Amino acid sequence: MASKRQLKGDITFIVKEMVSECIAYTMMVPNVDIKATEDLINDILDYYGKALADINAARKAVAGERGDNLKAIRNDARQKAAEFVGRMAKLSESK
Repeated sequence: MASKRQLKGDITFIVKEMVSECIAYTMMVPNVDIKATEDLINDILDYYGKALADINAARKAVAGERGDNLKAIRNDARQKAAEFVGRMAKLSESK
């Protein structure tokens, strides 16, 4: 099982990449829907705060439950990443 530090690093990497892609998209593509892009960035950052809070709460869990909690957070991060990528793709299609 991965450590909390590794999990935080993975989630931070995903968030940074997605936010930078959104910003680059708004700068490179003319006539982009800025409001939709800003909403996506805000949702990504909201998720980031929630994920870090969940990881920190897992630290306080009973020893046997910590691993299960971190696995659930990792699975949730994968699902959210797929959701955010899908929303980014829709932004480029709606242009």
